[in-house]
Amino acid sequence: MDGRRVGRVLRAVRVHKRWRQSDVAVAARVSQSTVSRAERGVLDRVSLNQLDQIAAVLSVSIFLDAKWNGGIVDRLIDRAHASIVEAVVGELRDLGWEVVVEFGFNHYGDRGSVDVLAWHPATRTLLIVEVKSILTDLQATFTSLATKVRVVPMLARRDLGWDVRSISRLVVLPGTTANRATVARHQATFDAVLPDRMPAIRSWLRRPNGSLAGLWFLSSMPSGTATNLIRVRGGLPGQQRRTRTHAAQRCRAISD
Repeated sequence: MDGRRVGRVLRAVRVHKRWRQSDVAVAARVSQSTVSRAERGVLDRVSLNQLDQIAAVLSVSIFLDAKWNGGIVDRLIDRAHASIVEAVVGELRDLGWEVVVEFGFNHYGDRGSVDVLAWHPATRTLLIVEVKSILTDLQATFTSLATKVRVVPMLARRDLGWDVRSISRLVVLPGTTANRATVARHQATFDAVLPDRMPAIRSWLRRPNGSLAGLWFLSSMPSGTATNLIRVRGGLPGQQRRTRTHAAQRCRAISD
């Protein structure tokens, strides 16, 4: 992270908003000296939580990246993501849902893919599932999810023949300390966008009734996830060796 650039951006936005450092400090619930250190780029004396709070009140997005061993870490992250997807697919299929993994779309400039697209034929319910191994850019996550809710139902009707009556959305992620802390820091936002939690989510998945907007923590992801998670083998779940049951068992315990 370039501390000097971060500091210049924070100061420029504050000045543009015609705020004093004391105004930012009050809004972010930090000291004025902390705001001053952040603006001067002295980030070794500002905690990540304090920096996140300062940036949030100024509507500034700060990206913290990490690299390791020539990009190998990206493959480890992909394995974590794939294993979460595998566990979710197992849960949904066990509960009678039809599932499509990585449903891609490109519709008049709106493009992307849905991690897990699920269909409950009896109730004609479409469920859009976004899987995250770690929460980073919340604004991008919510914007992407809103686009999928707007665009994908029409494409599912056209491409899959699913005559959608009800649309729901679900974000699934490991219940790590970091993820829970991020949700806690942005509790009001999550309560507005994804208000449903366990056990209401599990009850709804068994018998869908109306729309759901939920946040699902998988609480039994083992420590050392990046190296211990089950490897998802080539093809869609219906074409893979049946590792689904094992992955589902490892992520069965769910909380919140």
